[in-house]
Amino acid sequence: MSTTTFPSAKAKDLTGRRLIPTCPIRDNFGTLSKLNDLYAPPDDLTGDLSFGTGVVEEIRQPLIEPSEHQKDLDEDEDSPDPPPKEDQSTAVVQDRYWSDYNRVFYHPRTVQPVNWGFTEGPLSWEAGRAAFGALNEETSLMEESFRSFVEECDWLQGFQISFDTLPFGAFTLSLLENVRDEYTKKSILAIPSLSPATGKTVTDFDTAKAFPLITDALVARENASLSLTVPIAHISTWASNLAAVSRDIKFDSSSLYHTAAIVSAHVESATLPLRTGSQDIYEFASKLNWRNDNPFMCLQGALPVSANPSQVSPYNFTTLLELDAITAQSTVVRCDDLQLADSIAQSIKLKCSEADLHQSLLHLSTYSSYPLPSSYPKFFKEAGNHQTAVMYSSVVSRPTSTATTLQAYSKYVKEYTQRGELNHECWKGLEKDDFIELVEDLTRLSDSIGVETDSKDADDSAPDEEYEVDL
Repeated sequence: MSTTTFPSAKAKDLTGRRLIPTCPIRDNFGTLSKLNDLYAPPDDLTGDLSFGTGVVEEIRQPLIEPSEHQKDLDEDEDSPDPPPKEDQSTAVVQDRYWSDYNRVFYHPRTVQPVNWGFTEGPLSWEAGRAAFGALNEETSLMEESFRSFVEECDWLQGFQISFDTLPFGAFTLSLLENVRDEYTKKSILAIPSLSPATGKTVTDFDTAKAFPLITDALVARENASLSLTVPIAHISTWASNLAAVSRDIKFDSSSLYHTAAIVSAHVESATLPLRTGSQDIYEFASKLNWRNDNPFMCLQGALPVSANPSQVSPYNFTTLLELDAITAQSTVVRCDDLQLADSIAQSIKLKCSEADLHQSLLHLSTYSSYPLPSSYPKFFKEAGNHQTAVMYSSVVSRPTSTATTLQAYSKYVKEYTQRGELNHECWKGLEKDDFIELVEDLTRLSDSIGVETDSKDADDSAPDEEYEVDL
């Protein structure tokens, strides 16, 4: 799923954002439809279906039944103090739809299903770009829905877009091209969810394994020109480790329901200043990338934070590589207890000092505790009212880690260009020169961060054909 948001820096609630979520196929929306309780359909959608004296046969597609959680909400919404609900099985989410736990009413222009099966069969770069072109041509996405949302904003600060690089890499880059052509001076914050290939050791050049990794590389190259990019590593590269080291939560690392709940809480909290009016995307990016050489950031944080924050270490959801001192950090603390919030802030400042980060480059803000909806998984070890959680989330600049990843991308793509199947159907729309240009661009980006490639630093014990790509 890809979600584009249009936050207004002056807004204090959901009305400050405009969203356009897209899904590969219509059925992936589940029970979510363009019409809802806020935008109800007319009393008579069909009108007069009679044609002369002929007989009309009405055929309707079967409706998707609401989830058990949605039924519970409908039953309890009239109650001032609804009883607590037990946690539902993760199978409900895994086997059904992401909308099963959604309770937000969207504007009809928001829902944009992609009806072209570019996710079916072998993936290809050309199919992703063609899918966006077809969607835009058929629905006038950019000229109608997108532009209408933009024109509704009193002050458009920029765009925030979250997407999976597989299969939405090429699709999203086509969208971004249109956005940047139309709104050249607006800031863009991208939060891509990377493929499983990034963060693992690649030992061969089989095209099926190369496609996800090179797709990540292509996305990284294009996102380097955006205001800020905060990649999220694939859950297979971090979830098991987090489950092993976590002291305060007990979750299923193979459950998308659990892992998505953790990541979404940190993404929502880390970007909270953009929705409260304290700063806009341009200011946010300028503070973090103050040297103007590294637009790639790391997302890290702790959820929940115990009464002794000094014993809590933030977990990095972008990379396991922490190769150097950080150059900037923006942290949001969410805690209602002022004394505990101050203790958390002092602990964060101490950790930044130990990382040689000057206090002027640490941007710290405090907000109320993170609200836990009834659909949130109950995986906290300490029993509580399950209404709120104390946590903190940070967006951190680690230049050497970024440069290392870009170098690994460049090295792998260069080798694949020499050994791989460039005529494979997945590379339709790309020529050999495009791969060569990608290698050059990635090398240039890595060098611009100020990290020199020294052959003496290479691990001579590792075989030449193995490349560990990590952000």
